[in-house]
Amino acid sequence: MYRLRLILPHVTVIAMAVASGVSLLLAHAPYNVWPASFLAPALLVAAVWHTAATRSKPTVPAALVGLIAGASFFGPLLSWLILPAGLVGWLLLAFTQTVYVALLAVIIHATRKARFAALAVGTAWTSIDVIRGVFPLGGFEWGAIAYAHVDGSWLLPVARIGGAHAITLLVVTLSVAALQIVIDTKTVAHKRHDQQLGATLSIRHVPTATLLGGLFLSVLLTIEPPAAHGTLDVLAVQGNDVKHWEENRPRGDAPLRIVNALADQTLASVVAAGPPDVTFWPESAIDRDPFSARGQSLLPAIRASTAVTSPLIAGITLDGPDPQTQRFVAAAVFDDSASIVGQYTKRRLVPFGEYIPLRRFLDWFPPLQQTPRDAIAGSTPQQIVLADGTRIAVAICFETMFSSTIHSNITAGDEDAGLIVVLTNNASFGVSAAPYQHLAQSQLRAVETGRWVVHAAISGASAIIDPHGRIHQQTGLFTLETLRADVPLVDGRTPFLATGDIVGFLSVFSLLIMGGTQAFKRVRRRASR
Repeated sequence: MYRLRLILPHVTVIAMAVASGVSLLLAHAPYNVWPASFLAPALLVAAVWHTAATRSKPTVPAALVGLIAGASFFGPLLSWLILPAGLVGWLLLAFTQTVYVALLAVIIHATRKARFAALAVGTAWTSIDVIRGVFPLGGFEWGAIAYAHVDGSWLLPVARIGGAHAITLLVVTLSVAALQIVIDTKTVAHKRHDQQLGATLSIRHVPTATLLGGLFLSVLLTIEPPAAHGTLDVLAVQGNDVKHWEENRPRGDAPLRIVNALADQTLASVVAAGPPDVTFWPESAIDRDPFSARGQSLLPAIRASTAVTSPLIAGITLDGPDPQTQRFVAAAVFDDSASIVGQYTKRRLVPFGEYIPLRRFLDWFPPLQQTPRDAIAGSTPQQIVLADGTRIAVAICFETMFSSTIHSNITAGDEDAGLIVVLTNNASFGVSAAPYQHLAQSQLRAVETGRWVVHAAISGASAIIDPHGRIHQQTGLFTLETLRADVPLVDGRTPFLATGDIVGFLSVFSLLIMGGTQAFKRVRRRASR
């Protein structure tokens, strides 16, 4: 019986940690149960605080609680990486993100007796998201709580003012404040003291005030997106229906097959509805430099398309200064003679996918031979400007994770871009949750910026998204389809677009202040002994 009493608290802690990760998983695509995102922080905090409060030995360290919760979330969330990167690649990325949750749990452990614990945990959680969005290797903020709120959450409009990090801060703060109220109410009820119960549920009670204040703030921070000033007839073409991992897949020249399929779909749309104002082909649509000897076989399909519709903005691979070792991942603007008259070069490259960090030390590793050439990143924010003056902000692939990249591309010119286009290739991840998790990022960027977004994926899911984050048209996975719509152009700014990620900056700054204060107190205590 004594041993059972020792084991049970640890089983409870582990169960709560697992439940926290699973709750956050269910909140994201493809499940989209966004209310579960409110449960996840409370479960993680309850597990960590329970560990801190128990006197039984051995205890479960806070870092281990975080590792369990992080693995329960990031393991299955990122399982789509197994197909292109194998078990090793998946485990490395999932482990890196899980370590951040372990660090977060350690910080949560220190907040157990804090007067404003809910706000402290919300700030810490938001800060960890900011940090993992920049480190290591440029960052990877996949799975942030805010992305769970793109379909139907009342909190989504908050992103227009404070961005994604404002949503995360509010969700975590509200969740932990509610947990504190439950804990305090249970404690008082156990003591059966009516007067204390009334004080616990009054506005003077810090967790109750935090919960009510957060709810009021989330309702207050809702404004409408900027008004549109015109429309653009847009055609987005999806051209890859081959499931590359299947045994019976078509053989031969895949880039040529894809560009021909895109051309056929484009011509069919023009015949059916006339030429659009602009046509978008996704990332990797033209997967060899068509002006090189190796890629000249792709030119006939490009010429056939631009002859009936221009401009054509296509995801393209262009040779770098040294064609053997360098390349550009770009969006090229073709005129009616199939000449490139404009270009966006991808700024945030995918490590180990588009370039190999420290290549000279890692070239011996056989799987890295799949990336024989390093991409060269665009060095500055860029817009694409059409002949009629229409300005378009482009994001390629996972640049959608980085709101700062989208923000700076929109504001790069003399005038703000009125439309966002995302060109992506999600074919490597197969039939999985990855395309839908990626689509959620474009939905959130649409809300933050107040712009319509054309999300064009070479194998799906492609979509047209309005500034409320709503999807108006969407394709399936691995189908040959087109999207065609008159998309409004927006020239105003949301508060978030005007100010940038102030919430993220203030969260990191506040965490540093809190950490510095705690360190100073410890030094003083040791000095006074």
